[in-house]
Amino acid sequence: MNNTITNPFRQIKAKSRIVSKLTNIINNIGFNKDKGFTFSDHVLCLLKAAENSEPKAKSKIENHLVKMGEEVIPFLVQALTETQGKSRGLAAMALIRIGEPAIGYLEQVTGENSELKWVYEYIIAEIKGTEREIIQSSTRDAELDGVLVG
Repeated sequence: MNNTITNPFRQIKAKSRIVSKLTNIINNIGFNKDKGFTFSDHVLCLLKAAENSEPKAKSKIENHLVKMGEEVIPFLVQALTETQGKSRGLAAMALIRIGEPAIGYLEQVTGENSELKWVYEYIIAEIKGTEREIIQSSTRDAELDGVLVG
């Protein structure tokens, strides 16, 4: 599941589309309508907004971050170092839900920040554990189908 965009013009267009969507969300939840936000600023603002949001709004923010996929991984990892509490938890959960594409990036930065090494390792373990459970469930389902049919 590699959504890498190789054409630089398509990359710029994709980032502009994401920044536009983030700007709309930030404006809708009452943040300053400053046009000088970077992609990283948008992600951090969304995470901080989730800090005091109702569960439904927090869930929408998390879902939106997850839908952005691989593009948002570096910014969520950066947010792990720049946020705390619910914001950090939301960033971690989004990374876990994004799944396997986040593992390589997390492994790369694990050695760079010894203070958060355990956080990175925990997220990696959760992703791998989730993937293992999905595979095991699929195998069990196939085995059960074989028993029921046979």
